Amino acid sequence: MNKTTILLFLALLFISVFSLAQRKETGLDIKVGIQPPVFNFDDLYNTGYGFYFGGLFPFSKDLQFTLYTGYLSWGFDNEALIRKFTNQYYTNFNIEAPMNLVPLTVGIKYYVAETKIKPYLSADFGFFYYWQNTTGTYTWRNPAGGEETNIPVNQTDSGFRTMLGLGAGIVTPISKIIDLDFQIKLNALYNAQATSGIGGSGEFNGSSSTLYYMAFMIGINYYLE
Repeated sequence: MNKTTILLFLALLFISVFSLAQRKETGLDIKVGIQPPVFNFDDLYNTGYGFYFGGLFPFSKDLQFTLYTGYLSWGFDNEALIRKFTNQYYTNFNIEAPMNLVPLTVGIKYYVAETKIKPYLSADFGFFYYWQNTTGTYTWRNPAGGEETNIPVNQTDSGFRTMLGLGAGIVTPISKIIDLDFQIKLNALYNAQATSGIGGSGEFNGSSSTLYYMAFMIGINYYLE
């Protein structure tokens, strides 16, 4: 991801927000939910949680532009690490490696039908900043002499990456200016680093790959009169 891509994204973000923020019925979107990791991401990570805060900018009666940020976190599954990597050389794992990220995305929200309960489809693309602190201890047995050594672990990883989210949901009004919003999304974190196991040097490796997670969220859309 080069600087040109980042600058282009920020320019488009600024233009869309500046031009649409003055339209009527601009809204705020606040959601909370659970974030189950899927595919390989769930090998060593538990179901996470997250909250999102964003803006809804009307383009037409059935289309909105969206802008979101928030905070997401997944806990590390030490028991899964023990089951997967304990052998004659590595034992007694006691590792913490939570995965945290802050997204910044733009997207669209398309309402499929103009009924009281309105189904919609959504798509979001943008960046996320992640950080992960891997701490704890494990025991290493020397293959040559069988001597055991208690190894401390203290690693930090962070950076910016890109992400994509595709979702569907329904909204239903609960007052003149507030809608209740239920949403399900599949999200992809591109080139994300997450602890995947222990390397030959004794350090914990982070796999640079696409990580996927589901998001089951509930929230409110508050429209500014």
